[in-house]
Parts: sequence; C-alpha cells; structure tokens
Amino acid sequence: MIRRAALAASLALLLPGGVAAQGIGRGGLPGVTDDTLRPLPASMVGRFRQVFDLPRLPADVAEQTSVIRCVDGRVWACSRGANLPCDKADARRQMPDADAWCRQGNSGAVPAYVTGHATLYAWECRGGRAEPVRQVARVDARGFVAEYWRVLD
Repeated sequence: MIRRAALAASLALLLPGGVAAQGIGRGGLPGVTDDTLRPLPASMVGRFRQVFDLPRLPADVAEQTSVIRCVDGRVWACSRGANLPCDKADARRQMPDADAWCRQGNSGAVPAYVTGHATLYAWECRGGRAEPVRQVARVDARGFVAEYWRVLD
C-alpha cells in the first residue's frame, strides 16, 4: 500500500487549486475528478510497478511513459506505449483520413496507422468510404479506454 503522505502529495498535484487530500486511505476524495493527465510522480513508481506487474521497469522509464489522473478522488494510472494511448478515446464514427485512404483504391480493413490507435472501432473500406464495423475497446465514464487504466491507491 502506498504510504499515506506519498499518496496525499500525489493527489494534491491532481486537484484543482492544490486542494488538500484529506480522506486518503478512507476512499480518497469522493466526487473529485480531473481528466488532466499528469506525469507519474516518483513517489508512486513503486505502487505503479506492483499494479502493472512491471517489477523491473526502471523508475525513469515509468516516470517518462506513464500518466495519472484523478477519478472520484482516487489516483488512476496509464502506461503509454506504441499502441497504448492514454488520452481520451477517439469515438468518431466518421474518419476523413480513413475515407481518403479508402478512396485511394484500398479495400478491406483500414490499418491503425491510418485510424490511429485511440479509435474505439475496427474500420473497413466499403464503397470507397471507411466504416466502423465493430467496437474494439470499452471506454470508462470519462471517455478513456478502460483497459489501459488502473487504480493505484
């Protein structure tokens, strides 16, 4: 478990106006949510390694590639990767870049380098246009891809 002081200091970074993080260890700060992504503080690297099952991840790599946000008073973390976007998901059902790719004579599945990895859908070319054919990711209540985010506290 994260020490109370380290968690309070980390949550203070997340909260608007430097609100004190009272209530840590008793369910956080219910109702406090901030979608701003912030770097993983050094004080949370140990817990991050545990939660993400990355015991050998160097601390500097964890800090450089991971972000946190506050959801209902709790600290959530995401580890960015080539195919793991931590920003809000792309829920568009029309994608001009994918349409352009399809109009170039391509058929079948539209690759992720065209759609981006944040899209919620698998796309296919149909009649010279890109169409979402199935949802491939679930979003949380705030619009982030749920499977990439984990609670740290």
